[in-house]
Amino acid sequence: MVTAHTLIRDLLLQADRLGPHAACDTGLRTLLPGESVRLGIRGAAETGATAVRAALFCVEPA
Repeated sequence: MVTAHTLIRDLLLQADRLGPHAACDTGLRTLLPGESVRLGIRGAAETGATAVRAALFCVEPA
């Protein structure tokens, strides 16, 4: 689960970084402060917190 503390624009989990057959059930998401989203991951070889954090990306603030 990802919870926003600030505005998160275009949050994306790049599932291929977790394994060659991995897939995420959610595409780009924008979260307002306080909002949360649960990202479902299938077929991942690695699902530890460190690996998942490394596969999460969003638009950098200007």
